[in-house]
Amino acid sequence: MATPTLRSTRPASGETRAFRSDIQALRTLAVMSVMLYHLWPNRLTGGFVGVDIFFVISGYLITSHLVRERAKTGRIALGKFWARRASRLLPASLLVLALVGVATLIWVPNALWPQFFGDITASALYVQNWHLLLGSVDYLAADNLASPVQHFWTLSAEEQFYVLLPLLLVVSMWLFRKLPWRAVMFVAIAVATLASFVFSVAQMNAAPSAAYFSTLTRAWEFGAGALLAFAPAIAGRVRGSVVSGAGIALILVSVFAYSGATPFPGATALLPVAGTVLAIWGGAPSLLADVGRFTPVAMIGRVSYAIYLWHWAFIVIVPFATGVPLTTVHKLAIGAGSIALAWLSTRFVEDTVRTSPRLLGGRRPRTIAVWSAAGMACVLVVSMGSVQLLRASEQRTAEIAANLVNEQPECFGAEAIDPELAPCDNPELAGLPLVPTLSDIESDDGNNPDCWAGPDESEFRVCSFGPKDATHRVLAIGDSHNNAMIPAYRAAAEELGWRFDVAGHAGCYWTEEKLELATADQTAACTAWREAADEYVASADNLDAIVVANRVTAKNDLEGATASDSREDVLSDSAAADEVLPMTKAWAKRPDKSVPIIALRDNPSFPDSPVTCVSEDPETADERCEEPQDTALLNDPKEDAVLVDPDAELIDLTRYYCADGECPAVIGGVVVYRDGHHLTATYASTLGPYLADELQRAIR
Repeated sequence: MATPTLRSTRPASGETRAFRSDIQALRTLAVMSVMLYHLWPNRLTGGFVGVDIFFVISGYLITSHLVRERAKTGRIALGKFWARRASRLLPASLLVLALVGVATLIWVPNALWPQFFGDITASALYVQNWHLLLGSVDYLAADNLASPVQHFWTLSAEEQFYVLLPLLLVVSMWLFRKLPWRAVMFVAIAVATLASFVFSVAQMNAAPSAAYFSTLTRAWEFGAGALLAFAPAIAGRVRGSVVSGAGIALILVSVFAYSGATPFPGATALLPVAGTVLAIWGGAPSLLADVGRFTPVAMIGRVSYAIYLWHWAFIVIVPFATGVPLTTVHKLAIGAGSIALAWLSTRFVEDTVRTSPRLLGGRRPRTIAVWSAAGMACVLVVSMGSVQLLRASEQRTAEIAANLVNEQPECFGAEAIDPELAPCDNPELAGLPLVPTLSDIESDDGNNPDCWAGPDESEFRVCSFGPKDATHRVLAIGDSHNNAMIPAYRAAAEELGWRFDVAGHAGCYWTEEKLELATADQTAACTAWREAADEYVASADNLDAIVVANRVTAKNDLEGATASDSREDVLSDSAAADEVLPMTKAWAKRPDKSVPIIALRDNPSFPDSPVTCVSEDPETADERCEEPQDTALLNDPKEDAVLVDPDAELIDLTRYYCADGECPAVIGGVVVYRDGHHLTATYASTLGPYLADELQRAIR
C-alpha cells in the first residue's frame, strides 16, 4: 500500500483591520491546489506551491497587524500577540492531532506507531519541520512512509515565524530606538529576508531535501509578504486588477508547470512568491476581490486552514482503514469530506474557542497559555504513552526473538527456503514471534559505522572480521546493499576462518561511471571515495578475492546476460556496454589480475516497503507479503560484467530469497527486508553459511 510523496503546504492565518475578500480568494486557490495535488499528484503537478502562497499571506497579514499595533500603542505586546496566535491555531490542530492518534491506534499497524506518534509529538511541539529535516538527510530513511501529520511541518515553520518576527522587530527597535521605528522595521525585515533567500539558494545546491523543510530557507517567503505591508496601496480598480491579475498568472504558471522534479524552494520559489505579492498588492480594489466575495470561494477561503489539516490525514489513514489503495471514489469523498469537516470544525471548535470569554478568560495571555499547554500535554501523553505501552508489550516478545537468533533452530531464516532441504518445516517455530520484532524491523541494520561513509563523506573506511593471520583475505566493497550483508560476511568469516575487510558508501560503489547523487557535493564525495578505493585496492597485500555488491535500480535494469552469452555478445549491446564497461574498468585496476572479482548478485526489491504488510498480520505474513520474482528481481549489470572480465565470477543467492516465482518478505520466521530493498541483519546472518559455500567454490 503506497501513499503519495508529500510536498506539503498549509494555509496561513492572520489578522487585518479591513476584511480582504481578495485574500480569501487567494486562500481558496492555494488550498484547492494543495488538496488536488495531494489527491492527484500527476495531474496538478505544481500544487505544492500553495505553501508559498500561504507563507506570503501570513507574512503580510501578521506584519500589517504589528505595524498597526506599534503605530497605535507605541509598542508591540508580545504576550498578547502570541496568545492570539495560539487561540487561532491550536484548537483545530490539537483536535486533528488527537483524532489522528486515535485512528492510528485503531487502524495503523503497530510497526508504524513509533514513526507516526513521533510525528504527532513533534507536531504538538511545533518542531515537525526540523524533525522531518533530520530524517530527510538520512540516506537510509528514504523509504519512510508519510505519516498522517507530516503536513504539520508547515504549521511548525509558521509558528516559529510568529515567535521570531516580533522578537526581531522589538530588538531592532530597541537597538536603533533613535531612528524612525517604521524604517527600522523595514530594514530589519529586508536584511533577514535577503539573508534567508541567499541561504535557501545555497542550500538547494548543498542539501535540497533538508532545504525543503527548514525554517531558515523558508523565512524569506514570509519576509516577502512582510515587506509588502510597508508598500503604498495601489489606487484604482483597473490598476489593481492588472497587478493582481499578473500575480495570479505567475501563480498559475507555477501550479501547472512545476513538478516534483523542480528544485524547490530556492530561486524557483520566486515565481509563486512574487505572484502572491502582486496579487495581494493589487487585490483590494480589483476583480480578484469580487471573486473572493463569491459565496463558495469565500467559504472555502474562510475554512482553508481546517481543510488543510484534515485532508492529508484522510489521505494517509483511509487506506489503512479500508485495506485498499485510494480509488477515485475515495479521493472524491476525501475532498468533499475534508471541506465539510473543515466547516464543522471551524464553526464549532475554532470559532467557539476563540470567541468564548469563558474558555479563554477574556483572551488573557496567561489563561490562553495555560489552556494551550494543557491541550498540548494531552496530545503528548496519548502519543508518547501509546509508544511506551507498545514497547512494554513487546519486551517479552523481544526476549523470545533474541533466543531464536542465538539458538538458530532448524528451518530458521534462509534455511527454510533452501531448495536442497525443501520442504523444510519446523513445528517449533509455529506461534513464535517474527524476528526481528515489529518494532525493531526498521532498525535491524547490519551496517557498521567503522566501514561506512555517508552521502557527504569521502573517507574510505574499512572494518575487518576474522583472524588477522587467516589463510584467506577478502575485500567486500559497495554501497548500502554491500554493508547490509555484513552479518553474512561475519558469519562466513567465522565458518571459514577467513578475514573479511568491508567498505561501503551511501549510494556509491566501485565503478568508473560518474554516479550522480542528490547534490553536487555528494557526487564529488562519491568520486573521491571511489578514487580512495582504487588506492586501497592497489596497495592491499595478499587479497584472495574482491567481492563487489551494490543496489540495482530501474536505471540499470538491463536485459541481462545468459549463460551462453559471450564477451562480444555483451559488448555489442550498447546499453549493457554503457553500464558494464565502467564497472569492469574499475575492476581492472586491481594490481594482480589473478585475484578474482566476486560479483554478488543484488537481492530482490519491493516497490513499497513490505514492513507495513508484515505488521498488519504477522502470523500470516509469510503467505501474504510477497512480490513476484519477475518484478522484484531486476536484471543486474554485474551478470554481464563477469562475462567481460575473465577473472570474475557471479554469486547468485536468489534461491535463498525466492521460490516458485515469488519472493516472500518473511522466510523461516525471519523478516527479510527492513524497507523496500535493504536486508534485515537477522536474515543476512542466516545467509552466512550459503555465502561461505559459494565463496569456497569461487576461490579455488
